[in-house]
Amino acid sequence: MFSQAFFTEGRATWFKLQSVFGLIRTVGGSEHLAWTFQWMMSGTVAISLILLWRSRTDYALKAAALAAGTLLLTPYLFLYDLMTLAIPVGLLLRMALPVAFKRGELLALACAILLLLAFPFLRPH
Repeated sequence: MFSQAFFTEGRATWFKLQSVFGLIRTVGGSEHLAWTFQWMMSGTVAISLILLWRSRTDYALKAAALAAGTLLLTPYLFLYDLMTLAIPVGLLLRMALPVAFKRGELLALACAILLLLAFPFLRPH
């Protein structure tokens, strides 16, 4: 019932969804187009995670990717759900601190934090 009202009937305020589905609906895309892009994102994330977990990559990096990837799978992603990103950030910081950050990593982390903080000011009126 929630899904019907939220996604099909358009009772949602699309800009509150932090997913590909929400982005497509916010810019005026149809429900069908939004679902198509959401499924494409989900498939890409699932395949990428499978390949990463089968590789010899460090476990902390695998766990960080899994935590971040799970957020990309659902169309029901709200701003408060992004607190889950504390898990991959913590794992990545734990990996980087002993060996020092690579060039651009601190800048990327700062940009991600700024985007999260700027969200309330970027919504459509």
